[in-house]
Amino acid sequence: MKWLKDIDETFDALLTDCYQQREMEMELHINRIRFYGLMSLFLIELFIGLLNSGIDWTLIAVDLGTMALTAVWCVVVAMWARSKEYKPWLKYISILFDYLIILIITLEMEFLSEIGHFLHDMHNTEFELMLMSALILFNVMSAFRQGKLIIYYSTLCCLATGTLILEHSDTARAIELHEQIIILFSGLLAWSISSYITNTYTRLRHRERLLRYLPKKLVSAVETGKVDIEPGGERRNVTVLMADIRSFTSLCEKHEPEVITALLNRYFSAMSIIIFKYDGMIDKFIGDAIMAIFGTPQDEGNSARNAIEASKEMLTALEQLNDELVKEGLPALEIGIGVHSGEAIAGNVGSSSCMDYTVIGDTVNVAARIESKTKDLKTPLLISKVSVEQSQLNSLEKVAEVNLKGRSEPIEVFFDPVI
Repeated sequence: MKWLKDIDETFDALLTDCYQQREMEMELHINRIRFYGLMSLFLIELFIGLLNSGIDWTLIAVDLGTMALTAVWCVVVAMWARSKEYKPWLKYISILFDYLIILIITLEMEFLSEIGHFLHDMHNTEFELMLMSALILFNVMSAFRQGKLIIYYSTLCCLATGTLILEHSDTARAIELHEQIIILFSGLLAWSISSYITNTYTRLRHRERLLRYLPKKLVSAVETGKVDIEPGGERRNVTVLMADIRSFTSLCEKHEPEVITALLNRYFSAMSIIIFKYDGMIDKFIGDAIMAIFGTPQDEGNSARNAIEASKEMLTALEQLNDELVKEGLPALEIGIGVHSGEAIAGNVGSSSCMDYTVIGDTVNVAARIESKTKDLKTPLLISKVSVEQSQLNSLEKVAEVNLKGRSEPIEVFFDPVI
């Protein structure tokens, strides 16, 4: 696996497979550019030669032979790139071929010039500039293969090829040095492009992951370093919101899995938007249940009040969603929401290859058990006394004292009479 060292260190190890697949796709794309570009050059040269010299069988044989060699190589590269197995060496031999074909074209053009072909009128400087342009183009193209090592390799091959061409044509040292410096700068340009693409791809990938769980404002804070989500955990005062669909098992029994999946996706999307609006974090989806956390990893305002306001808006949004579902002939959904505040350990939990930012503690268990009581008390929302006190909302009313599994003392739960 030493080839994997070429992968930029900024890439998450979990993205290696995606990176390798993308590399093969890019090699296939570059191969198409190589094929159409070189074939166009050969055909133009053949066409101009025929216009200037008429039927020249030497020209035709040389051009068609070079075209056939290029076509065969492009077909082989395409076959390798399309295969399922990752081939880390493909980009290296592909680059080597690009510079070898430039050398072959150089020898071909010199040969045609010597035998009286129309190219004999071309000045050496013009000829060299044409070749240097092609070399620099091939070198800059290495940026789209990504990885620092491949750019170093391409620049070295480009420099060696350019030096051979210039030495063979007895170019002045000042011009040769000038062209070599340009090649080195083309390598620097390729490295800059590659770094930009790599960093952008990585940041967008990480941002896309974070946006699945965190509100945009919090994602921006994480990206700018204002908030750190480091391995381990810390004790935080949080508010946990647990929302569960009632009678979900019977829904699954009455409808096809595709219908249930589409239904859940619409429900989760509608609820997630509201949770993010109130600075909450989607901790996880547990089957048909949503576990959301307020107050971590960034403490935004009054977490208890945010969770309660989010719960109320979720119920309002559910009514609108149910109207749409009923019109489409789909079942309406009923949910129960439990809210509880308290201390918990918030942080990354998992292995070195797979981490999950979550909260752990009795606060989570209490929120889940409060939610389970919503059906018994015939109310869609129940809030613990602790959350009510922290929220400082005066509109909430006590509905009952409930005994929860695993707790010796009953706790008071509240609801909003407006609901």
